[in-house]
Amino acid sequence: MSMETVLRSIKSAQAEADALVQAARDDAARSVSEARRAATEIVNNATEAAQADARSTIDAARSSAEKEAEGVRSSGAQEAERLADAASERLSKAVDLLLSSIQDA
Repeated sequence: MSMETVLRSIKSAQAEADALVQAARDDAARSVSEARRAATEIVNNATEAAQADARSTIDAARSSAEKEAEGVRSSGAQEAERLADAASERLSKAVDLLLSSIQDA
């Protein structure tokens, strides 16, 4: 083989090696890009799931608090009615007592 042929072979082999290296770099860049996209998608899905879970927990707590508040309102209304009835009974007795003490005076 002549020196020129050897040099052309070396140059050709170097070009093929450079092309393989560039293809490997391109594949690596594509893989990293796809991995980043997948990681972003996983994080976004996890965030959405966490937010949905938080909303669900908050809604359940709100519902429970509303039921408890309604129970307190109901029992408070019943107690107020009971007190009003007791006050009415005592008012009648107080009026009778006052009239009796005025008549005795």
